[in-house]
Amino acid sequence: MFDNYTLKARLYPVIILFFPLVVLGIFYSIEFKNILHFLSSVGVVGALTYLFSQLGRDRGKKLEQLLWQSWGGAPSIQLMRFGNQTIDKYTKSRYHSKLLHLCSVPVHPDEVMERNNPSEADEIYKTWTKFLITKTRDESAFPLLFKENTSYGFRRNLWGLKPFGICLVCIVIISNYFFWCYKLDVFNPIKFSNIFFYTAVVLGLILIFWITVVRKDWIKLPAFSYAERLLESVESM
Repeated sequence: MFDNYTLKARLYPVIILFFPLVVLGIFYSIEFKNILHFLSSVGVVGALTYLFSQLGRDRGKKLEQLLWQSWGGAPSIQLMRFGNQTIDKYTKSRYHSKLLHLCSVPVHPDEVMERNNPSEADEIYKTWTKFLITKTRDESAFPLLFKENTSYGFRRNLWGLKPFGICLVCIVIISNYFFWCYKLDVFNPIKFSNIFFYTAVVLGLILIFWITVVRKDWIKLPAFSYAERLLESVESM
């Protein structure tokens, strides 16, 4: 059995990845369930799902650092900085004091330190972030935090699968066209069956989704929401 995070953040992106093939199965009335049942019985579906879930996670994690750099740093680190105004300064000072008590560091970062030695301040914030992550793994104790983390993981991993998704949709679109060329012995799509146009429209929408929706900015909102919930968790410690 898969846990909630694995199911929603790692396997759902793979389902979306292979959705163009499901579209073909629906529109062409292929015995899709029978084929899927056969492939599942020999372990093909499970193996491919696991493989691409790992590829999505690995690519997402690999690109995560570049993603954070383009935003100006890891979300949690940004929110801990005094120069960031997302969290008011009094709440932020309370978070810092609590974290200093729970996870002591040699120096208590302040606005002067951030200006004069920003890299050292960020190292402290990174240490505190890791501390909070290790202390908030209990899903039942931090349900909202877990929800935000799952949302972020889903979008990040789907973004990691983006090149595969675009390639697969393009392959299916081209294959769909040549299937009708071969079947009718014509190259003019106007003469193709309506099924061709229905599938082309749906596949085109899927391609647009990959190109216009699955972008870095789409990941940013849940990433910062998760970071806020992570910092809030210190209040209950």
